[in-house]
Amino acid sequence: MKPIRAYTSILALLLILGVALPAAAQSLKSMAGTWTIASAQTTRDGKTTDTFGPRPQGSMIIDANGRYSLMIISSGISKFASNSREKGTPDENKAVVAGSIAHFGRISVDEPDKSFTFHIEGGTYPNWNGTTQKRPFITLSKDELSYGVAAASAGGSAKVVWKRAK
Repeated sequence: MKPIRAYTSILALLLILGVALPAAAQSLKSMAGTWTIASAQTTRDGKTTDTFGPRPQGSMIIDANGRYSLMIISSGISKFASNSREKGTPDENKAVVAGSIAHFGRISVDEPDKSFTFHIEGGTYPNWNGTTQKRPFITLSKDELSYGVAAASAGGSAKVVWKRAK
């Protein structure tokens, strides 16, 4: 009887390890690929707004090794009158900063916690450079990835929705 219990315990342990270890890897695999922004909404002082307007543009690319690059741009940013990035007016520059966010680095997944973390190496919001930003999953399916942002870069909290690029 004892050898059967030992065998059962070992088999159960192997099954647990066999299922638990690939589950964390599977989430990164599920996230890997190219995503296009569907929406980004910020909630501040009880009011929800479209952070980058009703039709934001952007992509997030995640590779199988956990490297990522993310960029979101408002569709309402006007061209610079000078036709030079270095000669933008204060209002033009302000519109670009308020209407865009980009960052890159590494991404890790915590499957039991149903979250992932951006390990931000650099980006357009320098206060986030060198930080880690945890994001709880709202949805992770074959075609949609959505998550919450507890402390959005412009204040308040946010919900970001991505669709798998076709």
